[in-house]
Amino acid sequence: MYISPVTQKGQVTIPAGLRAQFGVEPYGKVKIEPGNGYIKVSATEDILDLAGKWKAPRGKNALAARRAMEKTYRRF
Repeated sequence: MYISPVTQKGQVTIPAGLRAQFGVEPYGKVKIEPGNGYIKVSATEDILDLAGKWKAPRGKNALAARRAMEKTYRRF
């Protein structure tokens, strides 16, 4: 168990050993959720780590879908 102080701005330092164990990199992100009497902090995957995890359905073209979206929806 680790105990870490909370700064005036509400920041908490995650000990280096835990960051290394769970792959939390500098400037990375963690997920924070309220629990029943506790706060749950968990490591998140980098968006680039998700590349290649899912394949497009057969017969679907990602570029054609993007062009259709750009034609249909307006950027803001």
